[in-house]
Amino acid sequence: MRLLVILSTLFFSGAHAQGALDYPSPWQCDATRFHWYCDLIEEEASEAVPPKKQESQATDGTRAVEALKKLREEVEKKRALAILKPTPENLKAYIVAQEALMDRASVFSDVWRRVIWANPDLNYQLRNPSNNAAIQVRDSQRNKREGETLTAIAKDWGLFFIFRSDCPYCHRLAPTLKFLSEQYGITVFPVSLDGGGLPEFPRPARDNGMAGALGLSVVPLVVLGNVKDRRLLPIGSGVLSAQEIVERIYVLTQTRPGELY
Repeated sequence: MRLLVILSTLFFSGAHAQGALDYPSPWQCDATRFHWYCDLIEEEASEAVPPKKQESQATDGTRAVEALKKLREEVEKKRALAILKPTPENLKAYIVAQEALMDRASVFSDVWRRVIWANPDLNYQLRNPSNNAAIQVRDSQRNKREGETLTAIAKDWGLFFIFRSDCPYCHRLAPTLKFLSEQYGITVFPVSLDGGGLPEFPRPARDNGMAGALGLSVVPLVVLGNVKDRRLLPIGSGVLSAQEIVERIYVLTQTRPGELY
């Protein structure tokens, strides 16, 4: 009995390896014997064949890249030949090739815009419009949010105004900061590097090392500071308008990098 099992195992292993017998046998595979062991072999073999859809897509992309590269190389060759040997025939060949390439680009551009029209989520103009009317609406809404932001953060944030009393640009910026303080209620903390004051800020604090910590090289400098966690966010140097300061505060405190682009 044990010998029979061994022989049977060897026989089926051999049949599995060969897939068919080379002599007449009731075990021989043919179309009328779908229930025989050979059918299982065929099923396993068919299941082992990898799907070709993904491979086909990759192949299509590769062929497209190669075709585009070849097309550009042909145009470049004709261009080079037309420049080095500007005969009418060479120029005509280059113009024809260039026009064909431009026609393809025109079709691509036209299909691109049709896809954008049909898919609003892909339309960059909805986030950053170029139309004048839309720009006005966007700017109006943003200005409103920026003003509301400055009022809302006034309890936790303040502006450090670092200056020198003999700096003309500092004298020009001081009224702007004074206006923002009165308009939005945000505290402006003046810091003088030379101990002198300005008309709008006659009693400033002396620098306690903040300028060095910030790597200050130019005055005036405006820094947004948080009174709770002591974060310092430089806003900018030089003369800034009130709108620039408000906008930068909004960007630094309410948006993530890249969000507005």
